[in-house]
Amino acid sequence: MEQVKNITAAKAALRSRMISMRRSLSESAYTTMSNAVAGFVLGLPEIISAHHINLYLPIRSHTEVATDAILDGLSAMHKQLSVPVIRDGMLHAAAFCKGDPVLPATYGQPEPEHVVIIDETELDVILLPLLAFDPQGYRLGFGKGFYDFFLHRLSQKGIFPCRIGLAYSFQMVDSVPLDPWDQPLDLIVNEQGILSFT
Repeated sequence: MEQVKNITAAKAALRSRMISMRRSLSESAYTTMSNAVAGFVLGLPEIISAHHINLYLPIRSHTEVATDAILDGLSAMHKQLSVPVIRDGMLHAAAFCKGDPVLPATYGQPEPEHVVIIDETELDVILLPLLAFDPQGYRLGFGKGFYDFFLHRLSQKGIFPCRIGLAYSFQMVDSVPLDPWDQPLDLIVNEQGILSFT
């Protein structure tokens, strides 16, 4: 029990530090770094060969890596797209096209105004937000566990899309505190390049 408390406390402290660092980004740095991430993402072989890609719509107030340029690029490549939505306490993938109207949902994340849940077996790539990551490919999110349980659910069904975290280089730490349910990523893309864990 003490170990669980320690992990929870360590995650909370790391979240607080990373949220503060992200919020200190200037608008120009935010735009420049997000665009650099997009450039690397759009050149990935895993993206080029993918048919269906799930990407998040950023929560601006959280200074998550922006996905606007990625959305533009994927749309130009005629990729089938979906975005994460929360329904019944679980993360699902909903169909999305560039220009579809969105509304802020429960946690502030933009979701399509008209939600159509897609067949999860179609997913080739998932682009995930994160607060911190480590050299082993583990990520720290906001603590709700939506992505971890989503990825676990997919793997239980034999569905293994490429898991790509989008980050700023300063979000890398020596080791992310781990709970048993935490799911590793295949790749991390930041403004400096690409890290592979497979």
